[in-house]
Amino acid sequence: MGTPRAEVGGEGLVVGYVYSFEGSYLPDRVEVSLLANQEVYRGEYLCIRHPTLHSKHVFLQVETAYIRRPSASYEEKLVRDGIIRHDPEKITGKAVCWQVGYDDNGTIRPLLTPIPPMTPVYRPSEQALTSFLTAEGPSITVGRIYPTDIPIKIALKPLFRQGALVVGGVGTGKSTLLLSLMINILNSLNGMARILLIDWDGEYNSEQLRKAAEQAGGYVKVTASTRLARKKINLPAQEWYDRFRKTSAKTGQDKTMRTLYAVLKRMEEEGETSFEWSQETFSKILERVQLPDVKQELASLGSAVFTHVDEEGEDVISLVSSNALVHMDFADAQSWDEIINKTREALQACYLEARTNPAFGVIVVIDEAHNFVPQSIHEGAASREAYENMIPLMKLVATTGPRNGMPLFIATQRLSELDKFISTQMGQNIFAFRVEDVDLERLRNIMGSDIAYTARYLPRGYCLYKGHALKIQRPVILSVEKMGDVASVGKDLLTRLQNLLAK
Repeated sequence: MGTPRAEVGGEGLVVGYVYSFEGSYLPDRVEVSLLANQEVYRGEYLCIRHPTLHSKHVFLQVETAYIRRPSASYEEKLVRDGIIRHDPEKITGKAVCWQVGYDDNGTIRPLLTPIPPMTPVYRPSEQALTSFLTAEGPSITVGRIYPTDIPIKIALKPLFRQGALVVGGVGTGKSTLLLSLMINILNSLNGMARILLIDWDGEYNSEQLRKAAEQAGGYVKVTASTRLARKKINLPAQEWYDRFRKTSAKTGQDKTMRTLYAVLKRMEEEGETSFEWSQETFSKILERVQLPDVKQELASLGSAVFTHVDEEGEDVISLVSSNALVHMDFADAQSWDEIINKTREALQACYLEARTNPAFGVIVVIDEAHNFVPQSIHEGAASREAYENMIPLMKLVATTGPRNGMPLFIATQRLSELDKFISTQMGQNIFAFRVEDVDLERLRNIMGSDIAYTARYLPRGYCLYKGHALKIQRPVILSVEKMGDVASVGKDLLTRLQNLLAK
């Protein structure tokens, strides 16, 4: 056949030819026989020349790469006896690919006709692959396409319109990616970025992140001990009652709760359409309670519920509006309930502001999201009551937050322990590092491709990305561009011991 030659028009070298062992040729599934000196890897992008639009390239993605070697019945006996005959002439490299499509003025269209046998298959040039993958508009570089040096750029508009989910086991690089995403966004938006970072253990106390935020418009840290101002809101009778009951940890069958519900409904029937969440409103409700013992118990509950509600504190909306990054560092928190409740207060305030103020917007970043919205609240780190208030809000923000200028960027090391509704909703832009086997099937369901199984053996710093921030809706393997170190780097036990020995 001779040496494969370089082609013009965006193709690189020929790596093989379309050839099906079974003899069937389809437009979507393409079987390729590789040249003797060529190899491909799962997830790699190849291309063919469009059969009629010769200036276009139809791209394929390798779903599976393997070696085929016809065997004879006697060969197993030879192997058993230790007689090894490699016979390289029998070995053929194979790749099963799925068609991705071709670029038609920015729109990816499929080739609808079968791809005939002996069609040359090329490894695309860097320029052709970059043009095919990269969406238009403002973008950030997150890494390089493995195993090339081609930068992978993801478009900010779809990323902000849908949010992002980062998954990966301990030490795989997910926190580094989240850090790099924030730094890239801060550096790219010319002082317009607004980020609210929920950092439960101080992992993001990064000098590089702080400097990027200061240069982009300001950095401020809020801790668990920081008092947040609570914006007064008006609620319907049912929502006011539900909020009071859940906050006071009472059941609907409790005598005090039945009395409270009856009073609120009576006031609603008299024309009250909404009730301010405040001590003042509660006092008006309490005046209508007739039974002394119930009134006394309600007063005691109300005192606990509305403690600090009317007190002055840091206004999270003002902090977000006047700083590029508000870092909520909860390393000093006494319990997970405190972390969850503080986070809920901040998210609720930002969401209400985003819904009513078109000039307000913020990216919310949460690491270890499975601790904030677990699949099972019985196995979560916080109390049932804390999760019953938090989970509905997180689902609301995940679904309607991005279109109201409040996208979520969340990370988790345990995908199977994250609420399935959240993971499915956030999976429209997903970065997947190496995961545990128990998390792999959900990852496969989100990505919709067997390429997801590549996540089992990705090295540290490498991930799969699939999402709408690229022009195509297929996974890409990339090596992450590191922009800084998280706080835990260099603090493991072995490093500490080595530092002691070096002194």
